[in-house]
Amino acid sequence: MRFTMEYPIRSHVDGGAWLRPENVKRFAQHVEKVGMSALAVTDHPAPSRKWLDGGGHETFDPYAALTFLAAVTTNLKLMTRLIVVPYRNPLVQARSMMTVDVLSSGRSIFALGVGYLRSEFLALGVNFEERNELFDEAVDVMKKVFVAESFEYNGKHFKSLSQCIVPTVVQTPHPPLWLGGNSKKTLERVAQWADGWSVLFGDAKVAQTSRTPAITCNADLRVTLVDLQARLERHGRTLADIDLDVSSEAANMTNGLSLQERLDRIAELKEMGATWIGVHVNTDSVQAACDDVQRFCEEVAAKV
Repeated sequence: MRFTMEYPIRSHVDGGAWLRPENVKRFAQHVEKVGMSALAVTDHPAPSRKWLDGGGHETFDPYAALTFLAAVTTNLKLMTRLIVVPYRNPLVQARSMMTVDVLSSGRSIFALGVGYLRSEFLALGVNFEERNELFDEAVDVMKKVFVAESFEYNGKHFKSLSQCIVPTVVQTPHPPLWLGGNSKKTLERVAQWADGWSVLFGDAKVAQTSRTPAITCNADLRVTLVDLQARLERHGRTLADIDLDVSSEAANMTNGLSLQERLDRIAELKEMGATWIGVHVNTDSVQAACDDVQRFCEEVAAKV
């Protein structure tokens, strides 16, 4: 079992401390030192003010942020959780992935998503209705160009005559590619080719906003895993062939669960096949977050 968390980007908290490079470095090195397995960043290049005011979150450019994190850490896995694939040209995206993977010495994991904010698609000049086609073609391009000396492609949205990515990625044939979201399309993609599934836990409102079926509890997850297992078997795979990344109240250090409750719920997730669990901490200050991460690693992770 491994544990990860997203880097908190909160510009109006703690006097803007989360945006200061020295604190980004401090926090990344701290979570690595106390035993966390990965630090993640997410992706919203052009969010609407309405979305932000309604509970959305701030972001850095994910590839730039991960490259910075690569420079200040040694063993920590560096993850997008997740990147919205249709927003970018696939070769530009492949180049960004390569840069993170090379400069981290092969510590990158890329969780990918189709996207759901219609206004963001519009602002970026990307056709919202074609996002699934754009996603599938882009992933096909990225997986092939990493291993090709000269890459040719003739798709509906993208054409390549003889392009290449040099240097290429450290991890072969490519860094782990996970998928985020709970839709049937996502589950089928996971079954066909993904290296992992990042489950979107949340209430019905979160699911509606994200345009994905709701998974609100472990019981919901069990039902979905039955579906996923059947899909995997049709493609000659099993749950053991993929990473399963989940969030859980057991790893939320801002609630009042006892240590035993946390351990019991994590054990249940492990039994279900979870390999990664997302940790949530108090982010009202950098110090508070550092204290919570250390407490989680010493009191919970060490006993799992």
